[in-house]
Amino acid sequence: MTKYAWLLLFLARIAASQTEAPVRPDELLAAAKQAYNQQGPAAALPQFEKALTLYRSSKDQKNEAVTLGYIANCHRRLGNLNQALELAQKTLAMKENLGDRDETGKTHNQLGLIYWDLANYPSAIKELQQAIEIGESLDDAQLEGSARNNLGLVFDERGDYQQSMPQYRRALELHRSSHFERGEGDVLGNIGGVSLILGRFREAMEYYQQALAISRRLGLKPAEADDLGNISLCLKGLGEIDESVKTFDQALQIAHEAGLTKEEADWRRGKGSALAGLGRYDVALKEFSKAQQAYEGSGLRRELVDSLNETGRVYELLGDLASADKAFHRALDVAQGIGNGTGVTSSMIALGDLEKRRKQYNAAENYFSRALGNARAAGDEWNVFEALVERATNDLDRKRADSASGGSTGMKCAFPSGVAKRPSA
Repeated sequence: MTKYAWLLLFLARIAASQTEAPVRPDELLAAAKQAYNQQGPAAALPQFEKALTLYRSSKDQKNEAVTLGYIANCHRRLGNLNQALELAQKTLAMKENLGDRDETGKTHNQLGLIYWDLANYPSAIKELQQAIEIGESLDDAQLEGSARNNLGLVFDERGDYQQSMPQYRRALELHRSSHFERGEGDVLGNIGGVSLILGRFREAMEYYQQALAISRRLGLKPAEADDLGNISLCLKGLGEIDESVKTFDQALQIAHEAGLTKEEADWRRGKGSALAGLGRYDVALKEFSKAQQAYEGSGLRRELVDSLNETGRVYELLGDLASADKAFHRALDVAQGIGNGTGVTSSMIALGDLEKRRKQYNAAENYFSRALGNARAAGDEWNVFEALVERATNDLDRKRADSASGGSTGMKCAFPSGVAKRPSA
């Protein structure tokens, strides 16, 4: 090729590059949203950051604030809670300065979720109630429904299902009336979660299968991981352990590929619990340990409580009562520190059972009675039943069959923990 031909080729390439359309930030933002919903936060975060740079360079403050909020969501899902909180607070200030009520409501909803993850329940309730009020005032069914769904999550963590279920039912009505399928799937999953926690495994499975159908139809991989993990818990509760482990592995793979730190840890925990049911205690303890490292690294203390209690139960089965005692007491301390009523009650029941094994019947009675009082006050039917059964068997063990008559079924129940919640952001 002659030097003139090279020159013409070079000039043609320059001309082509100059005629290429510049990247539009709105297109980048739309692509990032799609990646967030369908692939997860790890894939979406770089795209959101590129869009943010373009909005800042064009001084588009509204879209800068919106994009910053999505970046905060990514960090929340990736387990970077302190960074997520800082970004969301900055986003809220920007939206309030712009006077954008709808976007302000969305960020109150987002902050509620971050505080929920941090187990700061009073702050979570305050933020979510503000989001609900704004949604109602603007007749924004999607915002109100999402915030009510998330408020239900907070009540669930306190073991107050009498308050959470009305929130879920209203959220479901709002999402169906506005044809917001993703939100509908979230709520169906959370209603299933209450059924699962209360031991109604087949009922829970029906809700989760409805949610899974929506997740797959919309191509929502992170939501699919949650649905599969929750179905695994139902299978475990129904005694179908081998199928449960296989389904946990599917959920784990999807969560790992999507970069979902919390969800991956959740399903490690779930798999560990299923393996413990097969007597594979050493492998179960390894899965619990990996999950706990992830929870502690992300500041997820609520999930840490459940994992510590599960670890303690495995040590108890192995006869290592000292290690079990250490795990249960740490779980109780963490649960009390964050005001996690369900965690406090479960830890007390676990400690009572441990004292019963040690034949310290009075100490066991004290734990069971306190747990029963907590569960009744919260309307936590599952733990009311568990505490009653444990207290009755404790009476039988110390030869007090008269006070135990009619109270014990002789059945040891396992609390279904590790339920993945479906927040709506």
